[in-house]
Amino acid sequence: MTDVVDEPGSLDPTAPLEPVGLVEPTGTIVIPCPECGTPSAIHTDQRLATDFCPTCDYPLFWARPSVAPAGVEGRAEDALRRAPGASGTATPATLACPVCNELNLPNAAVCVRCGADMNPPPPPPPPPPPAPQPVIIVQPPPPPEPCGHPRTWVVVLVTAWIVVPLTLLVVWLF
Repeated sequence: MTDVVDEPGSLDPTAPLEPVGLVEPTGTIVIPCPECGTPSAIHTDQRLATDFCPTCDYPLFWARPSVAPAGVEGRAEDALRRAPGASGTATPATLACPVCNELNLPNAAVCVRCGADMNPPPPPPPPPPPAPQPVIIVQPPPPPEPCGHPRTWVVVLVTAWIVVPLTLLVVWLF
């Protein structure tokens, strides 16, 4: 659990908070919050969901202490308290996972987050592009042939020359 550490015996809620010490004997260290500066005690041997700043809710398990506890230089790569990915209190070279982009150590065979292979085989070559479609050239239709029948006005005129005298003849005779 994240505990706010203040001066022993201080009952004033407006009094500034003071860290008791850098390393607590119970496996906790006091880290000032990078966001608001509130000193909070967090566990060094495990990462807990309660290791958040009580003032601004910053995840303190990502914060690094300004002064390293004694014996940090001698620790192996698998430190008990390390930030997500490959970085801990010292930032070694990292290599991003090709699947989830988690930072891993360069010599890692599989990703620490998703378990994917860090050196995947190269992707297969892309399939060849499809053959181009044939080009269809549309020929314009040929111009219409002139018709062989006489013009319309000639037909009307000839019909009138025949029908009008016949009509007059029929009317006059009957």
